[in-house]
Order: sequence, then C-alpha cells, then structure tokens
Amino acid sequence: MGISEQIHNFNEFLVAEQLRDLRQLDELNDEQKLDLYCIVLNRLPARYVRHDVDALSSLSDEQRQHLQENIAIEINDALDFLLQDRRKETRDS
Repeated sequence: MGISEQIHNFNEFLVAEQLRDLRQLDELNDEQKLDLYCIVLNRLPARYVRHDVDALSSLSDEQRQHLQENIAIEINDALDFLLQDRRKETRDS
C-alpha cells in the first residue's frame, strides 16, 4: 500500500456523517448527491489524517462543533446551488 493510500481528508468523514442525516438528500438524484459531496469538500480546508479516530480524539468539543457548523453551512449553500441548477437554466435558454 502506497503512502497516498494511507491518508485521506478527515472532512470526508465529517461531511458524510452530516449528509447521512440530511432530509433534502432524497430530492437529489445520484449525480447531484456526488456533486453535493464534491462541492462541500472543495469549499472546506483539507485536513489530512491517517485515522479518523486519531483526528476525533485530538479535537476539543468546541473545535468539533465549529467544524460541524462550518460543514452545515457549506452543505446548505451547496444544496441551494444544486437545487437552483444553473446548468439547466443555460440549457433551457
């Protein structure tokens, strides 16, 4: 296993955690769900780790809450963007 296979962006875990509980996800098709995940991750700073549990244990409750709040904001903004589907507007014109 190469080095790059042993690390990942910790925010992937946190974003996936919040998306699992998102009711509006049912309104999206599979392509839009993938787009949503990518948009949110691209708007957040990367936090590379080897093990999620290590990252979780090193965060204070306040830091984790702050991260979760930022992720929630980015999810809502990305969801609004996708539901507006600006690409559809340009195809219909």
